[in-house]
Amino acid sequence: MTDTHTTTHAPAHHVAPAAPAPVAPPADDKRESVAKHELLSEQGGKHVSMAEAIGIRYTDRKSGEVFEYFPQGAKPGNALTMLALFGAKTKATNEASRVRNGDGGGASEQMEAIDEVFTNLDKGIWREKAEGGGGSRTDKRLLAEVLIAALGEKAQGTLDTYQNRLETEDGYFKKVWSNDQIKTEYRKRAGKTGAPVADLV
Repeated sequence: MTDTHTTTHAPAHHVAPAAPAPVAPPADDKRESVAKHELLSEQGGKHVSMAEAIGIRYTDRKSGEVFEYFPQGAKPGNALTMLALFGAKTKATNEASRVRNGDGGGASEQMEAIDEVFTNLDKGIWREKAEGGGGSRTDKRLLAEVLIAALGEKAQGTLDTYQNRLETEDGYFKKVWSNDQIKTEYRKRAGKTGAPVADLV
């Protein structure tokens, strides 16, 4: 393609060289230490430039678990696609942070939450309440029912008592949610279990 841009050179002047601008140290990006973000032109592909990309990959560095997302109708170099990919990277990061910092969830819980959010996005559902931490997506009453059942005779209060504690005491919620037995039972009752073993053959 013919280069139609021209450059006009002004008369040379002898000017003392300016002192180099100080270089700021790189920011401490904690999110980057937790996850790796890549732009993709195909599923399972290598990282590409934003102009070439039609999808994203979010990789949890600690577990190695991967999530990829390709917006419907994405076209490389399209402004809407580039904005969508930027937003998708941000959304995945926010959701992982919400589960990690709010619910106390590990890598599997974070990736499950990311997958759920993007599944809803493809259905046209924007879940504002999933943003910002605090375990807002967790049904605290259902969790209280599971907790009381697990405690049995050791329970020291009613269903309402435990629900209130889970809703108002962040430290207590994290402590309860860190228990694998309670978490597993909660997921069963909430219908969040994975595919049956028989379907995995």
